[in-house]
Amino acid sequence: DHCLKSCSVHSYIRKNWLGSIVFPFSALLQQSEFLDQAEVLQRAQIFKKNCKAIFPNRRIITTVFNDEGIQFLVTRYIKALNPPQQLLDMFLHNSNATLDLIARFVSLIPFMPNTPDENDGSDIWMTSERCISLAIGNKEEHAILLCNFFLYFGKKALVLLGTSGLEGHVAYVLTQETNEYLLWNPSTGQCYKQFDPFCPLKSVDCLFDDRNVWFNIQQSNTPMAVFFDYSKESFWKPLLPKNVQGTKVQSIQVTGFPIQMPYTDVQSVIDAVYQTGINSAEFPQTEFALAVYIHPYPNNILSVWVYLASLVQYQ
Repeated sequence: DHCLKSCSVHSYIRKNWLGSIVFPFSALLQQSEFLDQAEVLQRAQIFKKNCKAIFPNRRIITTVFNDEGIQFLVTRYIKALNPPQQLLDMFLHNSNATLDLIARFVSLIPFMPNTPDENDGSDIWMTSERCISLAIGNKEEHAILLCNFFLYFGKKALVLLGTSGLEGHVAYVLTQETNEYLLWNPSTGQCYKQFDPFCPLKSVDCLFDDRNVWFNIQQSNTPMAVFFDYSKESFWKPLLPKNVQGTKVQSIQVTGFPIQMPYTDVQSVIDAVYQTGINSAEFPQTEFALAVYIHPYPNNILSVWVYLASLVQYQ
């Protein structure tokens, strides 16, 4: 109390504790760095218009609608996705052969009937999981599925939009190897090197992954002449600036995780599941999946694996 003796009124401040709330650190990072979704969609439309003004005949897709009519950036369709277990088992024995087999597997998924090529501005895309469950997809959905499978194996992969002399508008998958780039055709499962004269791809117009979209502004867009280093803005025009493209927007695919723990009692396992907070999702129509596997060891020692997954339609 530093009030002079002549003061007749004293004021005090007292803090009353009402409660507390905990934010995951990753959520704080995301909220501070992401652009507002509506602002990003508007930016994407302006970006596409500007790119078309430079090269009117080159393809670019920045946003699409899902099967519920909600508009998303194409980047939100990209997320590492594990292939069927049979293919995973083969990866342990021969990694190169497994990648070829995965590409072949994707090519066997039936394609939707051809639609006019000029529909690039109003596409409706399904998620990879829905593409597999329905056993059908368009060219872009096949490329996204193959890209997501490759990402699961740690490959550096992007979806490539261009044209082919045989198929018209196409979507390929571009993978970056140690000393070269490979072009994968999801329609046939075939892989081509960049300078392969038998590659049917005739133009390389646009690239996208889970972080950004790049438009090819090089004078030539033939695969053999294209410089694929999309970090060079003199060759590739990015949708999002560098201070934003380093972050990842929430994917619209399925998300999940495993829990591995020693078995003591059932309640301990239940507590571990609830502690993840996956059950507290407040999004409407959230769906969950759960599977449990117990592996026995000598002397009644048990290892418990709990697999949790949630499917949420992020607006």
